[in-house]
Amino acid sequence: MKVLIPRPLVGSVALAVALLVTGCTTTVTDPVAVPRPDSGTVQQPNPEAAQGDLGRRSSDGGYWPASLQLGDNPELGPVVLDGQGFTLYRFDRDSSAPSRSTCTEGCLLQWLPVLVSEKIKFANLDPAKLGAVARPDGTQQVTVGGWPVYRFAADQVPGQVSGQGVDGAWFVVAPDGSKAAAPAGQDS
Repeated sequence: MKVLIPRPLVGSVALAVALLVTGCTTTVTDPVAVPRPDSGTVQQPNPEAAQGDLGRRSSDGGYWPASLQLGDNPELGPVVLDGQGFTLYRFDRDSSAPSRSTCTEGCLLQWLPVLVSEKIKFANLDPAKLGAVARPDGTQQVTVGGWPVYRFAADQVPGQVSGQGVDGAWFVVAPDGSKAAAPAGQDS
């Protein structure tokens, strides 16, 4: 059984959030993130992309994962992962209120914006913490707790957190949008 709940994201844009009653999976649908095919400025997502392959990319280097999910890191506790199990990050120079991405040009060579596609699944994440923000190329970037999220190009295997603390500004994102940190009572 599915329950559809409309949820505004950016201005007048609204996504329909489908909650599966039997599980904790959320599916966001509505083509708000992918510009119309005739715009010519953004490549469309490739759902048949091979494991580990980001598939087609937007003009500013973003990619469209099939899903985002809750993960657990032994040192950092609960974290957000893309559908391939790669760790996602937030940037301290971005803003969460209002949501705004400041990673542009050279920054995008290492930090790949995570984009919303026509249909993306969110597993075990709170729908109230999820959203999207417009990017300069017309795509919509996923936000967690208002923070735009990215994948670090130097992470070579799922679960790797080599971007943690880079430049004192990049941090693994927790499911509420905060910086992931060692669970209480655990030595870091």
